[in-house]
Amino acid sequence: MKRNPVALVVLLCGTMLYTGTALAQVDLSGDWALQSDTIDAGYGRLADEYAGIPLNAQGRAAGLAWTEDERQELHRQCEPWSPDYIITGLWGGRFTAVRDRFGSVIGWNVTISVYDRLPMTIWTDGRAPPSPEALHTYSGFTTGKWEGDTLHTLTTHLKDNFIERNGTPGSDERTYEMFMTPHEDQMALTGVIRDPVYLSAPWVIAGTLARRVDRGATVNNRVLYCMPAELEAVSDGYHSATELPNAVQSLKMYETEHYNVPLDAVMGGPETEYPEFRKRILSEGYKPPTAYCKVNCCEFGSRVCSARK
Repeated sequence: MKRNPVALVVLLCGTMLYTGTALAQVDLSGDWALQSDTIDAGYGRLADEYAGIPLNAQGRAAGLAWTEDERQELHRQCEPWSPDYIITGLWGGRFTAVRDRFGSVIGWNVTISVYDRLPMTIWTDGRAPPSPEALHTYSGFTTGKWEGDTLHTLTTHLKDNFIERNGTPGSDERTYEMFMTPHEDQMALTGVIRDPVYLSAPWVIAGTLARRVDRGATVNNRVLYCMPAELEAVSDGYHSATELPNAVQSLKMYETEHYNVPLDAVMGGPETEYPEFRKRILSEGYKPPTAYCKVNCCEFGSRVCSARK
């Protein structure tokens, strides 16, 4: 039987292309735990501390209006964090391959056993995102493509939420871009948050995940769920807990009472992302304090802080 040489060449090229695409993907399966020694580890940032975050005036005002009592309101107690929490949070996640009926990997499902971040699927099969008017959720819609050994992802359709645990705001117009590069049992993560509503420039964050073999995506091998409860009366049911920006008292602890840090630095902005900002405030006569609180200075997520130690 004669074979069409052109058809054979096309078949061979198609096979090589498919094989190359398959080989480009790296196996991310397993449990990954966040390895962090940044300010986001443990309790995270202090209330009203936005240094290094390129907030604009609207973002700053929204952040100052936030109060930790919001998380105690019954309708907000189970509000999950956004996908960027994989870097700025505490847990990491479990990666599971999503396969088509032929067994090919078409995406990655990222889950966690605690309730504070919803499952996220990273689609790597080239599908297009939905309409901009489609439903926005806390996990958004994520697509990804392999660039060598790096998985480059983009998350859109995000619901308005926070990008930091101290109430730093994030609008429903923001996008989250992430670069995930595994190195054996380590995975380097770089995220870029863009928000035309609250940020005046992209905010770049970074972290490292480590592969775990002890079922590390669970806490004591249990799945934890959020169960709302009326802990204290923080709202009358009609008004949300908030604080007027001009009534915020904690700003005094940065400038005078505790840390002697200029409010220009505390309030964030694109200029605070760069080392030139430190040179500027030093040239203007700023002198770092010789004594300040170093351990357990503030209650978690609170504006209540101790004196210098």
